Amino acid sequence: MPMEKTYQLHGHKLLVEFNEKLIRVKKPHALRKFLSENIEERSDALVALIKSDYVTLFSKELDISTDSLAIEIWGHVYASYFARAMKNLIKLKLVENFADFIITRSDTIDCGEADVDSNRKFWDMLANFKGLILTFLPKRMK
Repeated sequence: MPMEKTYQLHGHKLLVEFNEKLIRVKKPHALRKFLSENIEERSDALVALIKSDYVTLFSKELDISTDSLAIEIWGHVYASYFARAMKNLIKLKLVENFADFIITRSDTIDCGEADVDSNRKFWDMLANFKGLILTFLPKRMK
């Protein structure tokens, strides 16, 4: 049975649902605002809390590395951010439809262990480039 926890961090209310082998970050708009400053520090703090609470709830560690979980969260948050920007800048139906698809997919932030998340290997691979990826992310978002 899923369990939810609300984190109050830097004035932001973040909701995380915990399931066996899977966490789901809800209310991505609040997450976007939370990550609008000090993304690396805030991401690391949130991931540490999630992983700690997972151990408390399930008596075992979530089998996702800290960097992989942070990168997956960024992937969802920033894919949606860039898709919205693209949609506003380029007024072509094909671009708008593609942007809507990205926005819809990135607003669901499910992060699971490899046996329940077919994208885990992708995020694990990208985790090796966390520092480089960080240099390409916007320094501040609205």
